[in-house]
Amino acid sequence: MEGTPIGLALETSGNVGTVVVDDVNPPRVIRFTEGLAHGKMLLPSVEELLKEAGLTRPDYLAVGVGPGSYTGLRIGVTVARTLAWTWECPLLGINSLSALAYQAGAQRKPIVSLVDARQGEVYAAVFRWSEGVPRMEEGPMVGAPEEIRTEIPHDAFFVGDGCSRMGIPPSIDGLVPEATAVLRLARQRFLCGEQDRIQTVLPLYLRNSEAERRFEART
Repeated sequence: MEGTPIGLALETSGNVGTVVVDDVNPPRVIRFTEGLAHGKMLLPSVEELLKEAGLTRPDYLAVGVGPGSYTGLRIGVTVARTLAWTWECPLLGINSLSALAYQAGAQRKPIVSLVDARQGEVYAAVFRWSEGVPRMEEGPMVGAPEEIRTEIPHDAFFVGDGCSRMGIPPSIDGLVPEATAVLRLARQRFLCGEQDRIQTVLPLYLRNSEAERRFEART
């Protein structure tokens, strides 16, 4: 493809899934919010956006790798890897907490991404804005609110649905990791000549799955 590179991104780390193609500004976005409907919605959404853009494939592909929902991440990363192999397309994995921090915009304070990890726990990471992107300073980590509270700054810009579990008012309401932010972070890397080896793009699991914990409890 000639001209400005066109990217496609998937973000399925939570209940809200998104797919985006940036052939136009603002980018084309499909959002599915029917619980964890990623399995049935993801590929049809990719096909619909590419058809609207008049493309057979993008120039590069990005995916949010988590942390987040086990099922959502497994589906999103598997689809992204499969498409990258099929299209022979560069693939970039992006931390979903980084995407959330990017959505907060440039801030002078530290940005703390907090995502509800269920089971009374929270995923967290601390960022500082530098050279146009949020740079991770602490994390990613998972733990109970009292554990996470000791690892994050008190005077910070807080975002994510984990704020409510932490008892912290969010600095911006309603932010969840979005494919648009995943794509913008991936675009910076791609334009610098970066890409990930497909086999190294894996879901970021910070704890064992429920099935694994049940197995360990029996042994």
